[in-house]
Amino acid sequence: MDQMFEYKGTLFNHMFTKDSLDVMPDYVIRDDDVVIVTYVKAGTNWIIEIVNKLMRAAGKTDVHAKDIPWCIEVTLPAFGKPGHVIMEDQPSPRIIHTHLPWHLAPKMITSPKGKFKAIVVMRNPKDTAVSWYQFNRKLDPSLGTQRDTPWDEYVQRFLDGKVILGDFYDHALGWWQMRDDPHFLFLKYEDMNKDLSGAVRKIKQFLDISLDDVTTASVVESCTFASLTSTWADSGNPIKTLIARKGKVGDWKNSFSESQSKAYDAKYRERLDGTGLQFDFE
Repeated sequence: MDQMFEYKGTLFNHMFTKDSLDVMPDYVIRDDDVVIVTYVKAGTNWIIEIVNKLMRAAGKTDVHAKDIPWCIEVTLPAFGKPGHVIMEDQPSPRIIHTHLPWHLAPKMITSPKGKFKAIVVMRNPKDTAVSWYQFNRKLDPSLGTQRDTPWDEYVQRFLDGKVILGDFYDHALGWWQMRDDPHFLFLKYEDMNKDLSGAVRKIKQFLDISLDDVTTASVVESCTFASLTSTWADSGNPIKTLIARKGKVGDWKNSFSESQSKAYDAKYRERLDGTGLQFDFE
């Protein structure tokens, strides 16, 4: 596995620094920021594209999605500086993204005041695990961090929460406690996959964006899996060319053994029963 270190109970890799994580709690969220929160491989770039295209169409921003660093807490090779430093120079309204668990995120998000909006996108744990595993296998050679972690080892690590950015359920339930706060909109990857135009309309309404039906439909069309796969392939950003794989719900069935699936089902029931949070698996 990539060299990992623990920070306040959560595992991180070399793209995170203690200095960046230390400044996160006091990171200033502007009143008109749109904050996007995701666990890894839960549709991060998808939701950034949708929000950015809606805001651009409404004349609220001139910034392109390719210039928005995902993860304010990370220093990505393509950007050279920590995301939070880059975002300081971006004009308002900004699209701010974080993968951080609730307890490590900026306090201005977790104890919300002002008018900022936050969109949390979640994906079922089985598809998330497969997507994260496959993404790392493709990403490692480009970062020079070759590691051949067998699937059986990885799937157990994910189940045990011993992966970068910590336990899936800790992340999901940490943010889920914000579900009744009017600053927050919660979306599921599976619902977006099933009804993209419905999801776009919901986001548009949440962000108080007025667009006619034709413009909205063009945003939807430009944010389909096929459209974005093509956009990212031509982006010139080596990491973005690796983002899209299949974009399907239920692809986990091609990777999970019966015993692995049962173990994940047991953990799912143990952690989510009675919480009101549920996921579709196909």
